Amino acid sequence: MEYLEQNRRAKKLIAELDLTPDEINQIIATARVHLSTFDPDYRTNVTQIAIALDKSRPTIYGWADKSLEALVIALRMIRTGRPPKSINAVTATRKRRIKDA
Repeated sequence: MEYLEQNRRAKKLIAELDLTPDEINQIIATARVHLSTFDPDYRTNVTQIAIALDKSRPTIYGWADKSLEALVIALRMIRTGRPPKSINAVTATRKRRIKDA
């Protein structure tokens, strides 16, 4: 499962995260399992992935389950919308208003 042709974003992430070829293959395998699980239009063959990586199907599913759990936790921690104003910024604005009045 070697992927020699990578786009700029992939190259940047591989360099930033210092990913090994084995880690890249693991990411690709888990992403394919996630897609086939949640996207009815996407199909993958876990047996072929396991053979290509010389791993067992339970290992591939284990990677996918662990990475999905970590992904869900990370997604739930991402705040959406405008960040709250800090208390110091609100206090400074009030002081300026009082001073200007």
